[in-house]
Amino acid sequence: MTTQVLAQVLERPRRRSAPARSHFTLRHEEAGWTLLQPDGRARQFATFEAGIDGVREAAPARKTPIDVWQDGQYICCLPPEQWPHSATAAPKPLFPATERYANRAARWLMPMAGTFFWLALVIVALAAGLGSKLALL
Repeated sequence: MTTQVLAQVLERPRRRSAPARSHFTLRHEEAGWTLLQPDGRARQFATFEAGIDGVREAAPARKTPIDVWQDGQYICCLPPEQWPHSATAAPKPLFPATERYANRAARWLMPMAGTFFWLALVIVALAAGLGSKLALL
């Protein structure tokens, strides 16, 4: 009986299961960029940056590499550390407090800067005029 069961198992057609994909694929096509997710779903995007943002939306906690294809040619594999910055969110500043203080100072100084520029220009012109008269003496 076990030989019959074994024979049936061996005669049965074998199907290989598709290997589980653990990465995203971003392909450029005529209509734009297509993002193939690890679960097999596909999404369309107009730009490359929007496709990268789509990866961020699909797997915010999971950082997986992205295979990039263009016109049927493999371009590269982007690890999460090399993903371009989000098109919707600005990168975080390196020194946020310094940037904040510089912006405050600029907001305070800029309205006066126009006046100080013209005042300095008039003083330089007067000094140049007086200097030329002194040189003639």
